[in-house]
Amino acid sequence: MKQIPKQPAQLFAGHAYTVENSDQLGTFQPAWQDFEAQLGFKTLDDLAEIPNRSAMVVFSPYDTFLYWIGSLLPADAAVPKPYEAFRLPEATAGQVRQPATSVLLKQLPLATSFNKGLQIIEKAGYPLPERLGQTDHPYYLESYLIQDGAVHQVAYRLYIDPHQLKGVDEYE
Repeated sequence: MKQIPKQPAQLFAGHAYTVENSDQLGTFQPAWQDFEAQLGFKTLDDLAEIPNRSAMVVFSPYDTFLYWIGSLLPADAAVPKPYEAFRLPEATAGQVRQPATSVLLKQLPLATSFNKGLQIIEKAGYPLPERLGQTDHPYYLESYLIQDGAVHQVAYRLYIDPHQLKGVDEYE
């Protein structure tokens, strides 16, 4: 098993959406449009070390999740209203970066982009938890990094605790 590096504590600033905010194809394009129209990224770009367009999926043990749209910021950033904030702890996580030219996750069904990200993370040698919703840090992030006003890289991140790779059997 590849050593899983520690990721620093960070702040995710943006807005949380539910499954009801997705469309009939399973994309969150309506949520992205809402976010960009209501909140936008300009304020977040000014707070970020590297401007980014990020989606975070927070899984629950009950087969549900929250889909966050926003940006990764330093842990000590002061997030202005009306943005919401989610504190990501310092924890072990597999992360893989690749070149990119656009924010693909806006148009893709979440299942497609999530599975693609997991494949990339696993191919890089990181183990995947059996049941992500049963871990202490059930977070998956896909971040598109902006340089000179254009997307130049995508980072796939999955929080992985090497001691929580097996899920709990609900019949135990």
